[in-house]
Formats: sequence, C-alpha cells, structure tokens
Amino acid sequence: MCCAGSEQRLTCTDQMMLFGKVSQQLCGIKKLPWSCDSRYFWGWLNAVFNKVDYDRIRDVGPDRAASEWLLRCGAMVRYHGQERWQMDYNHLPTGPLDKYKIQAIDATNSCIMSIGFDHMGNYPIILLIGNADDLQ
Repeated sequence: MCCAGSEQRLTCTDQMMLFGKVSQQLCGIKKLPWSCDSRYFWGWLNAVFNKVDYDRIRDVGPDRAASEWLLRCGAMVRYHGQERWQMDYNHLPTGPLDKYKIQAIDATNSCIMSIGFDHMGNYPIILLIGNADDLQ
C-alpha cells in the first residue's frame, strides 16, 4: 500500500472507516472476551485525535498547531485575508509562523472534542459547529 520513501496520511474519516472494518471482522469471532460495542473505541480514538501536543504548539505556534488539529479531526479552517476554506492537511500553507492567523473554523461533522480546545489559545475566532450534540 505504501512505497518506501513515500508518505501517506489518512484523514480522520478514512481511519474511522478502516478501524470500523477491522472491528466488524473481529466481532465475527465468537471467542472474544470483550464486547463488540464500538462506542467506547470511537470515544478513545477521538480523544487520541484531540490530545493537545504542547511541544508542537511551542514549535510551530498556536495557529499552525490548531490548524493541524482541526484538519486532522475533519474540520475546515479559514485564515485572515483568505476567502477559501482550508480542508486538506497536506496542503497547509507554509511560511513564517505568524503569517497565517485563523479567522474562522467550520467544525460541522468533525470529531473535535472540548479537550482539544487548548490548541486554539486565548484569542477570538468564529467557530461554526453543525451537529453540536456530538461535541463532548
């Protein structure tokens, strides 16, 4: 699936689909001692995606670290001075760390959790959330 020297990244949705298929196959085995209720697994996986990496924030700044976190969880980001939404983790803009400041976040149908909000620091932004019942 992956060649030496190449780098492949899976989106949050891709990883969920992959783990869902694996968990369905494991649930077909009758001798497993644990429950096949995947709710706890998805909660754990989402918590892993939302874990704050303070070293990363220090290294690349809060805007870049927050952008990486949000895109990894399926959200979209818009920066000051830009009209288009950033949706692809692999196409995050490069340049000086203070050049791209987050203006708005569209977290509709994303897997962000409140435990990841420390990525965003203490500055005001516009946050759009769809399916807010899923926000934990």
